[in-house]
Order: sequence, then C-alpha cells, then structure tokens
Amino acid sequence: MSKKNKWEKCIWISLALVTYIFANGVLSIPLLAWIYPVLFLKIFDNDDLHRSWLVLGGIYAVGFVIRFSQVIGMDIWICVLVSILLALLRLLPFWAWKKRGNAFDATLVYASASVMIEFLIYAVYPILGGLSDAYTQYQNHYLIQLVSLVGIYGITFFMNWTAAVAVWIWDNKTRKKELKKYGAAYAGVALLIFIYGVVMYDFSAVDSGSIRVAGVTVPVSELLNEDEDVYSVFYTDSFTDTNLINTKRKLEDVADELLTKTVQEAQAGAKIVVWSELNGAVLKEDEDVLLKKASEVAEEQNIYLLVSLLVKTPSEDYKENKVIVLNPFGESVFEYYKFGRSIGELCQKGDGELKYADTEYGRIATFICSDLAFTSKVRRAGKESVDILMIPASDWQEMTAIALKTAIVRGIENGCSLVRQTNHGISIAADWKGNISAMENYFQSDTKTMTAQVLTKGRFTVYAYIGDLFVWFCGLYLFLVFINTWLLNRRKRLTLTS
Repeated sequence: MSKKNKWEKCIWISLALVTYIFANGVLSIPLLAWIYPVLFLKIFDNDDLHRSWLVLGGIYAVGFVIRFSQVIGMDIWICVLVSILLALLRLLPFWAWKKRGNAFDATLVYASASVMIEFLIYAVYPILGGLSDAYTQYQNHYLIQLVSLVGIYGITFFMNWTAAVAVWIWDNKTRKKELKKYGAAYAGVALLIFIYGVVMYDFSAVDSGSIRVAGVTVPVSELLNEDEDVYSVFYTDSFTDTNLINTKRKLEDVADELLTKTVQEAQAGAKIVVWSELNGAVLKEDEDVLLKKASEVAEEQNIYLLVSLLVKTPSEDYKENKVIVLNPFGESVFEYYKFGRSIGELCQKGDGELKYADTEYGRIATFICSDLAFTSKVRRAGKESVDILMIPASDWQEMTAIALKTAIVRGIENGCSLVRQTNHGISIAADWKGNISAMENYFQSDTKTMTAQVLTKGRFTVYAYIGDLFVWFCGLYLFLVFINTWLLNRRKRLTLTS
C-alpha cells in the first residue's frame, strides 16, 4: 500500500470513529447516526477482510466505551467486555452484506441483518435497548412517527438501508439503468415513510381537552447515598439504633416536604400529581402512616396522587420499589411494583403487568423508570387504550438524556401522552406525537417541580397490536435469501460434477 493510500485509510478510519462516537451517547448529533454507517461500509468495502474486521471491531468497541460507559453505570472492565461482545455481533451484518457481492439486494440484507442483531441484543438484555441509534431521531417528527407502525426497528432498518444504498450508488455510479431502477425503489419507500409521518403528525388530531399535571421531587438521592444514617439503614446491615432513629426523622422531613409540594401544586390547579421514583423513601413500619397522610391530601385536594415509594425493611436486602395510585376519595386504586430493575438494583421484582385506572381525565397507567426498556410490557398500554402514562423515574446525570428519548418514543409507539418525573435527571411531559410540552432539569431547578398541560385522550397505533412483526419479516427475508443462495450453490456444484 502506498503512503498516500495509507493516509487516506487513516482519514477514513478517524472520520468513522469520530462520527460513531458523536452520533449517540451523552453528546449526540443525530445527523451523524446516518453518516457513520456509510463510513463503516466503505471501510469494509475492500478485499482485505481481516484488517476490516479488526478496524471496525476496534471502532465499535472503543466507541461503545466512550459513548456509554457512564450512561449504563457498569464497572469499566465489564463495560469493555460487553463492548467487545457487542462489536463481534455488530460485525455480522457487514459480513452478510459482503457475501451478497455487488447486488442491490445486499443493501436489504445488510439492513435486515442490522435489525435482527439489534433485536437479539435487546431481547437478551433489554436495559441496553435505550442505546439504539433509532432514538437519536426522536426530534425528527415525521420520521419518528414510523415507530407507531413498526416500532424502533423500522427506524433502524431505514437508517442502515439508507447507508447501504448510498454506498451501492457510489460503487455503481456508471450503471445508469440500475441506478434509475433501484434509486426509484428507495425513493418510493422514503416517500411513503414521509407521507405516513406527515399524516400521523399533522393530520391525526384527537378531539380532547387537557389537564394540568404536576410532578414533584424532593432531593432524596443525596440522602440515600451520602447520608451516613440513611445509607447504613437502607444499604447495609451494620447500623445502630441511633442510625435508625435519625433515618426515621430525616425521611419524615422528606415526606412532609413532598406532601407540602403536592398541596401547593393541587392548589395551583393540578388534577394529577406524581412523585419521582424513590422519593417516598420510608421504613416498612412507617409506610402506613405515610400512606394515610398521602390519602388525606388526595381527598382534601380532590386529586389523583401517584405515591412513589422505596420501602425498606431493616436487615432485609430487597426493598419495595413501587407506586400506589390514590384517587380523589383517598382510596388506593392500584399498586405497581417495578419490573425492569437496573444493574445491581436490590428491589423486589414486579410482574410487569399493566395496571391502570379509568378516571374523568382519561385512562392512566404507570411504569417505573427502566421498565420503559421492555417494549412488550409497555405495549400493553397501547392495547388497553391508555391515555396518559405516568413514569416516576430516577436517573444519573450521564444517562438522563438517553432515558428521556426512550420515554418519548414509547409514548409515540403506543399513542399515549407521557409524564416522566425524574429524581436526579431531566423530567419531561410529551404528547403522543413526541412534542415536549414541559421539561425540568433537576440539576438546574430550584423547585425540582414540573407542571404541564397534558392531553386527556390518546390515539390508536398499529404497533401496539402487531408488536415487532416487522423484525420477524426481516428474519424471514434473511432466511429465504440464505435458502435461495444455498440452493443456487448446490445446483452449481451438481452441474460441475455431472
């Protein structure tokens, strides 16, 4: 290889790494999520496959660690191991694309294989699902409506297909007839996606009013993680009676502030109030007292109150991370336990079944934080015509931007307005088109309170009923391509031996 070619190679590789790093993660530039797959395909588009495997594998692994090591909260060495495993899987679509040669159907093979690999990764470990590049497009309002039809994998397919088509056009720019034929096919699909997006975003209004919803947060993460008394009681077995007494007093102060804020928001016009995840931290022996106070507030203020609790029985490892929904009569409507536990989270696992309540403000339901990574669970909200999803959540600074994108997309998929009140992160309210009506940054807010006007009627979505059927179509296509290739190769071998 000449010195010039080596420099060109280095430039391609450097561009690929930089665009990959900044396409997703804490610092996300959505346009780059379309560009880096093109660069990856060009790097792989040569005869030195061994070197291509090493280069792309290295970019994937290094890029993943830079993108997400702080986002997913893993030990750095575990994150490195995960990045290597994921890199090996992510290379398979390139191998499938290369095996198809220069045929246009290689673009479909690459896109379908990309969908299948992503689906398999997230099926094994759904918490990683929020890392998909599809979520980077959440502000592309026409494109993101596609998730209401086929879920995020439709976005994944289209982004990767676009990259493969761009490379195919570059490699076949002299074949005018084929360029015209297949270019028209791609343009037709892109136009249909655009038209669908326009219809769903601009012309699918639902006749409904709105209500004022408030989310309240009291800084409790610092107390749970940094206060000597509370930390020792909640996370260790080595606490004293003094620690226990001090913990009860400190948590009572938090509860009183939560109830005061709840009353203030109700008097300001809120009809539904939700506490962020963990905010109702309480010892098991004091749970009934806290719930009684919350019930009195709900009844006195004539509101629906979503009480988010972290209930700790001293000397027992597993806590209860749950939401209890109180109606304006102060009655408990339902109780929901968190299902999608994060890494190292020691809490009782719920059944993940949808719980909802029919109210004068529409049908409301709740999930907790990382539950939103489990699309099959959340999809029940769309099937059951939930109008408003209430999501108590608790983040950390590096992952909150990822989490809010995931939440917005879940709302679009299932036709629900969404309120995500976040402890230690960014709280949002969004409608079922993905429009953000309110946002509050915990790290910049004095009150930690978010208020929003929320639509009281959701909309029907196809995805809520068909789920990930599109993924299985991609899998079927790959299977048929494999069978057809095998039959053709077998026929060639028989011809040569006869």
